[in-house]
Amino acid sequence: MQFNHLLLALFLLNFISNGNSQETDSTNVNKNFLHLQAGGVGGYGSLNYERLFPLKNDFSIGGRIGLSTLRINDYTTQFNPDLLIPMSLKLLFGKEHKVLIGAGQLFSNTVNASQLTGQPKRETHFHTHLLIGYRYQKKMAK
Repeated sequence: MQFNHLLLALFLLNFISNGNSQETDSTNVNKNFLHLQAGGVGGYGSLNYERLFPLKNDFSIGGRIGLSTLRINDYTTQFNPDLLIPMSLKLLFGKEHKVLIGAGQLFSNTVNASQLTGQPKRETHFHTHLLIGYRYQKKMAK
């Protein structure tokens, strides 16, 4: 059931990234971002791809998906990384100084010891998160 939620979220994010947005002369901003984030939803840090869709002069909507890991080796020192995939949608208000609000899901797939056998066992969870923040985003030169 949880895997179906992940597939649905990825499908919706792909649908949003393939959609068309109305463009005006005043929405001359970078729309695609690839960035590293320290801390935050992805644990210690994450590599993220973000897509912005300017809707009006001072309003944009964006989607983000990332990839992170907490541990590369499990408790038996075998290569068995924990995976964290943060996904979120956000609304941005403002010209260059933007206020953002949003929400998303963190898909976590971690390795723990089975209480019955002591062997490594993967556990999958979804965690909801809310976003409130500030972003300075300089407009591109024409």
